[in-house]
Amino acid sequence: MGLDTYAYDSITKKPMSDELFGHVPQVLCGGLFSGNGGSSSFRGKVYAGYVQAVTGVSLYQEEIPNEIVKQMVELLAKPNGYIAFSHGVDSDEANALTMWFKVVADNNGIVVGWW
Repeated sequence: MGLDTYAYDSITKKPMSDELFGHVPQVLCGGLFSGNGGSSSFRGKVYAGYVQAVTGVSLYQEEIPNEIVKQMVELLAKPNGYIAFSHGVDSDEANALTMWFKVVADNNGIVVGWW
């Protein structure tokens, strides 16, 4: 099963602007319908194991509320090279994921899964 992960505005329930993610390094894997690493979406299937191992939160959900996204950022910001390595995530990708989730958290966004 595939998974694309999107950043949505929690009020309008529409995709967040790609410009908000302009400073996020474009190293995250994009999917068929999701964008590349500098945009408001990425290929969640590639990073689901890592994100769940670090945060305890599955990306395989229809919606992750902003309060949970903020908690995820705190956990993702704590470096753990072993967990990243064991899930096939390099340090650049781990850093980009932290930055991506921080943009969502700081802009009252939610994370939406589509599969």
